[in-house]
Amino acid sequence: MYANKVHIAEIFDISYSTVKKREKEIREEIGKRYNQYAIIGKLINVAVFADYEKYRGMLADKNLRKYVPEFDIYEAGRYLEQLQGKQMQQGYEERKIV
Repeated sequence: MYANKVHIAEIFDISYSTVKKREKEIREEIGKRYNQYAIIGKLINVAVFADYEKYRGMLADKNLRKYVPEFDIYEAGRYLEQLQGKQMQQGYEERKIV
């Protein structure tokens, strides 16, 4: 599934400018970690974005990078489901408090 930057920001509950920064960083990973279909035009693969968010710190560190598992689209999908579950739980708790 692909999404534009605005939708990615909504999915991950982050700012648009953060998405733009991550897009640039993901582009630098194309050919290394991700294939050429990670970003198509103005659309970003949501699974790729989720994977990058999960492993960003390790990928940035040259010593930790070697311990990052290979990109797995199914694992990225499971991570995305976990994030969405947490967001839904937080939304429920916020509604309960109000």
